[in-house]
Amino acid sequence: MNVPSSPTHSGGENRPPLVFTVQTEVNPILKRAAILSTEPEQEWTTWRARWAGHDVVIVASGIGKVNAAMAVQSAIERHRPRVILVCGSAGGLSDDVLPGDLVIGDRAIQHDAGVNLGRRFVHTGVHVRGGGRRKMQRGFIPDAGLVDLARRAGADLKHDGNGRPAQVHLGPIVTGDQVVFSDERKQWMRETWRALAVEMESAAVAQVAQANGIPWLAVRGISDAADGEAGINLARLSEYVEDGESLAGWMRSQGRRLGYLVRHPEMPGKITRVVRGVRLAAERAAALTEAVLHEL
Repeated sequence: MNVPSSPTHSGGENRPPLVFTVQTEVNPILKRAAILSTEPEQEWTTWRARWAGHDVVIVASGIGKVNAAMAVQSAIERHRPRVILVCGSAGGLSDDVLPGDLVIGDRAIQHDAGVNLGRRFVHTGVHVRGGGRRKMQRGFIPDAGLVDLARRAGADLKHDGNGRPAQVHLGPIVTGDQVVFSDERKQWMRETWRALAVEMESAAVAQVAQANGIPWLAVRGISDAADGEAGINLARLSEYVEDGESLAGWMRSQGRRLGYLVRHPEMPGKITRVVRGVRLAAERAAALTEAVLHEL
């Protein structure tokens, strides 16, 4: 299947597909691709590679919407891709979507874009240009041809023996600058949009792709159930720029980590499960992305 050239750039067949992921989940992609060159940037890394019969551009940014948008816009300006494929892990929001499964997004929504009215949050979407003026847009729709291709590729995907065989689901993916380990937030996102997965980049990439007139698709492997059972206080485990690079700053960050782990002895086991889940999810998302590339 050949995806049509984007309306803003001609000569689509000569332009590479762009595969976007985050730095912590890029290894399954790099293992599958033949790397031709590496271009490290300040906030992200770009690889030129040969993958699934295509010359591709692989971009891995930091986590979150702004990091993703900066990296993808830079790659668009430099490499003029004909399609953008988002690949990575996500939390599952439906009882039918289990760790190890795959979700193909039929919409990407920024769940944290709206108005906070105290006890009530009203989702408004984000500002985009439409009809010659600025309007609000609640969700971004992927290229229908890419969605259909991914569904067929997912049905034919042969999974390895690493855990439960994946089921492939089609539905909304929600994006926000929040790691979600909350039963209440999970229920709200599921009820509001019938969302199947939550993560931190796809809708931002979709907004950038739409602004540049480039077809896009997001596929996500499910790493966890995004509920309170999997909850980890990442604020206590993270290092902060504000701590500085001094020995005292390093000791403060280590003290936070140690204190949190001492007070919560169950956390090492939870962290291990989350890491394993993310690894499996990223591997399966990379396998489906490879299957999509084979058919482009």
